[in-house]
Amino acid sequence: MPPQLAPFNVLRTGVPALLLLLLTAACSTTAPRKFSLPARISEASGLVIDGDDFIWHNDSGDGPYLYTTDRTGKLLRTDTLNARASDYEDLAMDENGLLYVGDFGNNRGQREVETVYRYDRSTRRTDSITYTYPGQDAQGRLAPGNYDCEAMVVDQGKVHLFTKDMLFGPRQFYVKHYTVPATPGHYEAELVDSLYLPRRVVTGAALDRHTKELFLIAYNFRMLLGFLPSSSASLITLSDYPDERFLSGTVRRRNLSWAVPTQHEAVAVYDEDYLYIGAEATKLRRHAIGRRIRRR
Repeated sequence: MPPQLAPFNVLRTGVPALLLLLLTAACSTTAPRKFSLPARISEASGLVIDGDDFIWHNDSGDGPYLYTTDRTGKLLRTDTLNARASDYEDLAMDENGLLYVGDFGNNRGQREVETVYRYDRSTRRTDSITYTYPGQDAQGRLAPGNYDCEAMVVDQGKVHLFTKDMLFGPRQFYVKHYTVPATPGHYEAELVDSLYLPRRVVTGAALDRHTKELFLIAYNFRMLLGFLPSSSASLITLSDYPDERFLSGTVRRRNLSWAVPTQHEAVAVYDEDYLYIGAEATKLRRHAIGRRIRRR
């Protein structure tokens, strides 16, 4: 009677098939290193990741919209807030899943009031938090109190605001940390702390509540030889901070890009290993992108 080889053949053919199945499953759950965003999200300025949903908004020039994509950049949903849209700069989520849209861009220092819109995606309700900085008089960026802001996080009932210093003129490269309550109303922002960031201005923030790490995206821009645009970007990680005095913690700085003009405007926590950052479209790159980076 000839040898029975069928079990051996099944084993030989089954193992590669099993490995292929496992590899396919692993790839299907791994977020891509980089993906392009739809044309509607050309100036990606804020990002929150909620499970498999990537929630974005544009910079100034768009309406009061939030765009939800999957992790490949496919547009899944568009929410319209019952709100104005002057200059949206950052997006955050609280512990209860409510979204906060920061309409507080103030490049010229001529705003009289800033607004953070609180949005419930399940009920589509929009509430407003308005505030001013101490000394704010809308008389230009050189006057104290007329701060620009492009970064915030929300935690334990507070909106944490991180100001953006000027890229040109009398640059001091300080980021200031202010807070307002995360409930509808009008407030004067309270100064918590400040930090010197040499040759960087802050354009986005994300908080990991589990590891108690704050991540800031910061960049610089200049013209080389008077006509060549150049930029550089860094990830600033703050940890071991007392209470919620984030800027008093241990500071780690890692360069993300240099020389090539790229405007990083958003950052969000993905998992224990990775963050995602958003970069606006440029003349050299037609689409805004989401880019995965390691946290450390």
